[in-house]
Amino acid sequence: AIWYEATAALLASPQPFVRCLSADFASDSFAMAPRSAPRSRAVAPGLLTLAGLVASLVYLGSLGPAYSVKGVWQGQPSTLKDTVKGDFGSVMEGLEPKVTFPPIAYHREGVALSVEDGRLNADYTAKLDGDTMLQLRVNDEQEWRASLQGEDASLRVRGQGTDLDTLSWEASQSSSVEDVGDVKVEFNSDK
Repeated sequence: AIWYEATAALLASPQPFVRCLSADFASDSFAMAPRSAPRSRAVAPGLLTLAGLVASLVYLGSLGPAYSVKGVWQGQPSTLKDTVKGDFGSVMEGLEPKVTFPPIAYHREGVALSVEDGRLNADYTAKLDGDTMLQLRVNDEQEWRASLQGEDASLRVRGQGTDLDTLSWEASQSSSVEDVGDVKVEFNSDK
């Protein structure tokens, strides 16, 4: 009942209550403002720095693994004398990293493209009849190899471009001869 009467009195005359509430609020806010402002000014840069550090760690952690290339200088002490004279060529050669990349290949219906040891290779494989296979390989330096292999005979040819002087070949034939046994005959282009 007392609460009801106090509420009814406040609702009937809101002006004195608002003035009283605003006066109390204003005096408390002025009294507390000088104490809390320096403390919040000192804490805010620390919180911003911490938040920036956390954000950068999260960003850098999401980039994935990093790789480093290791190198070693292997040279003679006399090379350092040349370096003092201004010749940095031999030192730089010793510091070059040795990098190897994994082979890359693409295969489709008898044709294959691959990169091995820094060379582009093209391979073609075809089955000519029941037991005879044709294989051809060419690289970006125009070196080529061809082979024809059957059940009991084979022919391998290699060369460089269209130069017939670099052409070499190997042939073999194997068979079973009655009263002799298995015989294998090999020929090549070596002189």
